Amino acid sequence: MSITVAAGWLIWLVFTTSQRQDGARKLSPAVRWAGHAVAIAAVLLNRADPTSNWWGLRNLAAAALFAALTLALMRWCGGSREQLGIFPPGVSTARGRAQAVSVGATVGLAALITITVVNALPTFLPGAGSAYGGSQAGFLGWKNFWLQAANVVVTGVVEDVVMVGAIVSLLAMARRPAWEMYALSLTIEVGMHLYFGVPAIGISLVAAVSLALYRHTGRLTPIVIAHIAYDLCNDLPVPDWALGLLLAATASIAALVTGVTTPRARAASDHLPVIADMEVRP
Repeated sequence: MSITVAAGWLIWLVFTTSQRQDGARKLSPAVRWAGHAVAIAAVLLNRADPTSNWWGLRNLAAAALFAALTLALMRWCGGSREQLGIFPPGVSTARGRAQAVSVGATVGLAALITITVVNALPTFLPGAGSAYGGSQAGFLGWKNFWLQAANVVVTGVVEDVVMVGAIVSLLAMARRPAWEMYALSLTIEVGMHLYFGVPAIGISLVAAVSLALYRHTGRLTPIVIAHIAYDLCNDLPVPDWALGLLLAATASIAALVTGVTTPRARAASDHLPVIADMEVRP
């Protein structure tokens, strides 16, 4: 149902944006047809057998659908891809690259700590075991790397492009306070992981870190890439402490170069969007 609703919404947004004479500029016919094709493909593939490889294509189509829907909604509201934080101005500079590395490594470290917390919670909370009763991959039907990769891509898009980028950007454009952004984003993030049972509350850690980094830097692309990369590589035979040290060192070095510690005023002067500065403060 959610796929169908999202597809219908995307088609409506693409059509109405193309008709607007004021506000966002018109979409080209190629972009409009591409949006319609993505929406239709997602709906048709949603009927695929979850045990078949077609389910992987379904997930990729769903990822494209939600990404396109987010971009179309931003455009309809007068925003842009750059304002959303997808390859914004300044990314090709040395400072921009260092900031992207710092953001991505920090998100990866937060994800590693989050999984550690989620796995440890059942030890301290009686009856707080995961609801799926086995591995996450088994519960979600990741029977091979193809299905796992496709599922990780749609997860990265939904949890970061939608739950972080769209929520923060649109609420900032509506001049809503920061606490509303955190409350809405974290509530949905935890709700999406309720198959973990009570340990799902641990997901709020990486969700809060991602949201804070996004609000401070306006960079969404490194958050999405880091999320997808971590989910694809978390089964590698590398000790968690070694991976944690590597990520922490990478984040720290990049931040010292000119990473997330850069003051907001300087970030704005370097043409990097800062979501927090879009808010109206009394």
